Amino acid sequence: MKTSFSRLIILIFSFYVSYPIMAQDNPAELQTTSSTILNKKDSGLLNDSILFKKDTVKKATATDSTTPTPSHMQLNVVYESNNVYLGRADSTILPLLTPEISYIFKSGFEIDFSVGISLIAPSPHLNSWSLDGSYTFNPGNYSGSVTVTIANYSVNSGSVNAVQNGSLAYNSTYTFSFIQPSLNLTYTFADHPDYQVSFALQQEFDFLHNGNLSFTPTATMNASTQNYYNSYYQNKRYSISRPGKPPLPANVSVSGEVLNSGEFQILDYEFSAPVNFSAGKWSFDFTPTVAIPVNPADIKLTTKIDNQTFVKTYKEKLPNVFYIQVGVTYAF
Repeated sequence: MKTSFSRLIILIFSFYVSYPIMAQDNPAELQTTSSTILNKKDSGLLNDSILFKKDTVKKATATDSTTPTPSHMQLNVVYESNNVYLGRADSTILPLLTPEISYIFKSGFEIDFSVGISLIAPSPHLNSWSLDGSYTFNPGNYSGSVTVTIANYSVNSGSVNAVQNGSLAYNSTYTFSFIQPSLNLTYTFADHPDYQVSFALQQEFDFLHNGNLSFTPTATMNASTQNYYNSYYQNKRYSISRPGKPPLPANVSVSGEVLNSGEFQILDYEFSAPVNFSAGKWSFDFTPTVAIPVNPADIKLTTKIDNQTFVKTYKEKLPNVFYIQVGVTYAF
């Protein structure tokens, strides 16, 4: 499986390098935001999906060769059954509700503000907030977007990437009649930044005579460094309180360290099947996703009891994760 994806990387990389030679002088496609595809993500934002899950939302585009789409606002609410990032998740399930407000300029610029609300009992509480600005351009069948994000997480957030302060990402997509390959490059801001690369293949199938019902099977490969994960093990996994888990005794402290966290490697494969239905200014989305993590980290666990210190090194166990996203969007 790794060999196949390695060949895929080489093929897609070669394609994107050669794109300027291949690109045609077709007029840019005009955008509408009548539909939204929930993707995983992705880069490291509130919902934490890659390919600009933006884990908030990746907005799809439709074309209209006659009338430009005017600047407008958009409201979006996404429910995520578990907060998963690059196939990694907290030791407890972290469901999130993320409302977002966006302003989309007809020129291709967009501003989004979203708030992640943790739905863990006993009561909902703030998990994070995010502000981002992006610019999208569409020469012919090619689509590119640049996104700058500022993010802030609660000190009690269980998100595995809660150390990140934001990101700079470039997403590149080319549409063939039979497949749509995408490449996403992300640099995340933190005390110890990370580098992320995501490759995806997807194809949209439209139903109904208006094409307002779509199904988009998607396969994604994510690779990254893991400085964010090292910080999570050091500062979050064993220190923040969680429902049903009593705190450690006062004389006991536990911390972890991800060895070789700066090594760049494949972290997971994701398979999703976004379903979108749009009606007028409304759009409804449902996305089931299976994340298959690979290359589990070597963890150095340090336990201190009174004046004694115990050190253990082990390889973590990473189960496959299934989660869903449900979203509603209104454009006005």
